[in-house]
Amino acid sequence: CEMDTILLEMDRILRPEGTVIIRDDVDLLVKIKSVADGMRWNSQIVDHEDGPLVREKLLLVVKTYWTLGDEKQ
Repeated sequence: CEMDTILLEMDRILRPEGTVIIRDDVDLLVKIKSVADGMRWNSQIVDHEDGPLVREKLLLVVKTYWTLGDEKQ
C-alpha cells in the first residue's frame, strides 16, 4: 500500500479529534507530516524518549473538524 492510501483510509475511519501516533524514522515522518498537514490534520514531530539524537521520532496527529466553508489554515 502507498502511504497516501493508508492516510486516506485513516481519515475515513477517524472521527474528528481522533488521534494517531506514528513511530518511525524522522525522514519518513516528515513525508507523512506533509500529507497530514494537507489533509488539515494537526500534527507535530516529537523526540524519541531516548533523546533528540535518536533518528526514530514520534508523529502525533489529530484529525480536525472542518467544513467546506472553512478557510484552509
